[in-house]
Amino acid sequence: MDFTLTDEQKALAELAEQILNDHATLERSKALEESSERIDRDAWKRLAESGLVGIAIPEAYGGAGAGFVDVCLVLEQVGRKVAHVPFLPTVVYGALPIAEFGSEGQKKRFLPGVAKGDLLLTAAFAEFGTEAREPVTTAKRAGEGFRLDGVKMAVPIAAQSEVVLVPAKLEDGGVAVFLVDPRAKGVQLDAQETTNWETEYKMTLDGATVDRSAVLGSTERGEEILGWIVDRATAGLCAIASGVAQSALRITADYASNRKQFEKPIASFQAVSQRLADGFIDNEAMNLTMWQAVTRLAGGMPSDEEIATAKYWAGEGGSRIGHTALHIHGGISIDVDYPIQRYFLWAKQIEYTLGSPTIQLKRLGALLAAD
Repeated sequence: MDFTLTDEQKALAELAEQILNDHATLERSKALEESSERIDRDAWKRLAESGLVGIAIPEAYGGAGAGFVDVCLVLEQVGRKVAHVPFLPTVVYGALPIAEFGSEGQKKRFLPGVAKGDLLLTAAFAEFGTEAREPVTTAKRAGEGFRLDGVKMAVPIAAQSEVVLVPAKLEDGGVAVFLVDPRAKGVQLDAQETTNWETEYKMTLDGATVDRSAVLGSTERGEEILGWIVDRATAGLCAIASGVAQSALRITADYASNRKQFEKPIASFQAVSQRLADGFIDNEAMNLTMWQAVTRLAGGMPSDEEIATAKYWAGEGGSRIGHTALHIHGGISIDVDYPIQRYFLWAKQIEYTLGSPTIQLKRLGALLAAD
């Protein structure tokens, strides 16, 4: 499989890198972490003005109509700068599913605003004791619409979003995805503190009602639609993880080359160089498996095994690289005025989002057994 980027894709990645280098500075990150919203609105505005937020939104709704590979190129740069921009929830969790399955009314309502950077979107996947593809939140018929009851955890930017995509279990055992106003009656949001200081919420649905126009696609295709969303959300996380690991290794290698003990750079010590070499191998595995999954998804090919493999490496490899970075840096690694601890925290957050490495291995085992 050829992962060679086109000249246009290389230019796109360079543009994203330039914008985030200019805006997502260490000083800016520290200021955002002390704020209540923790979203870099300036960087987000610049990404939108450059056309990167709408990169995969159809041209008819103000976007560029590019593909999922282009989206992941931007996500990789987000990871490299651990930038507090809501690209993953807004574009991958929200805009792409609406563009693929939404009604004309849903597309016109949300997609132009996202492309301009005016609207934020998100989705609520996490619940206690279950996987994203098997929601326990319920949706029961109520007149011409549905009543939603359940608790969603760690919903990114829920309070700042125009709408939240909420998967729920139907009375007949099926699944559907609903577009829910986070400010509607019957919806309660409680802020949650996360490992990497991103903005997430506990979302309690207690008799929240939506009409039929809030169904994404159809109730008959709900399971397929949810799987489509989770697949791309997982691959998007892997793209961020790849960027996180790349920068963590680069920062650590630079530090080890300049930090001296016994009048020698610590990078020359065998134990240090071996750990950095192992980190390089882990990062190569993360990159390769991520791009394999992303490319197959972009091409509409079966990708279940590739996605599980990529998420395993994003979690396992990312965790090892994060620990290597902390250990080689020593005490300075926990200094909030030094960047490396942020990369460790992002790697750990991604490791357990949408399934830990153990869950991915179980999923791979089930897929292999089914074959």
